[in-house]
Amino acid sequence: MIFRYYFLKEGSRVYDKSELITYLQAQPYVKFLDDGVIKKAIYHNTVLNFEATFVFNNKSIINRIEKLDPKYLDLNLYVEFNLLNNTFKVNRLIDIIQEICQRFNFAVYNEFFEDVSPFDRSLMINVFNVCKNAYKKKSEDDSNNEFTNYSKLSRDSFDQIYSFLEVKESLESSSDYKALDYVFLRERETRNAYVAINLTNLNEGCIIPPGVKLVQYVQDGERIVISYDELLKKISKFLTNISSNGNYNILLLQDKYVKKVKKVLTKSKFARAVVELNEVALDNILDL
Repeated sequence: MIFRYYFLKEGSRVYDKSELITYLQAQPYVKFLDDGVIKKAIYHNTVLNFEATFVFNNKSIINRIEKLDPKYLDLNLYVEFNLLNNTFKVNRLIDIIQEICQRFNFAVYNEFFEDVSPFDRSLMINVFNVCKNAYKKKSEDDSNNEFTNYSKLSRDSFDQIYSFLEVKESLESSSDYKALDYVFLRERETRNAYVAINLTNLNEGCIIPPGVKLVQYVQDGERIVISYDELLKKISKFLTNISSNGNYNILLLQDKYVKKVKKVLTKSKFARAVVELNEVALDNILDL
């Protein structure tokens, strides 16, 4: 399902289109496509794997536009993306929308708004989430419920994951250590997903990303899944906090402590996960 934010302007349809195009062209992850008389700017954030399209249309597509405050005029400009996306990703898109609204004195609208509104991030995010939840509820009554194909993870977890992915490259560069990749595990009988790391091939120092709940590794041919917090209690003295925003920590395991951590992992007794967990892709997890 497609979700849209429309751009309108009070009292006039006039704005500097070439300046807006120049602004979008200067943004990371944006490229322009010409689709006949309709110009499109594709925003594809490769870090978050999120895509949205700014469409410069030649006519209005707002339903029941006559019901809106008449002082606002439709600019036939909107941005659209798949509703089945996470709030963190949409917030990054709204960063761009905010700059556009401030530069060009635009207002925004969505069919779930009461009316056209000056830029209001809270309203835009709330309406996006309301619409997504409504779509989920409607899908639950459908025998082909597509939400069953998606696992579920909290928004706080996504905030930690994506915030880390945005700084991962710079942290690796400054520390000369590679970050462990996230692994996502889903309970077989539910949609619940968990953030994990794999320590099977732990042979060198590394950056441990935030938000981790589980650790999996293979020992004597057996796959084992344990609590990250339980492991952390035993190895925290070997780790260094290299970045913190107050809500989560990014930890560094230096080369000199790798053998000590491996010994703790293989020699200590840990409670094991008692539910069946299967790996899933991050793109197949939602925040509801």
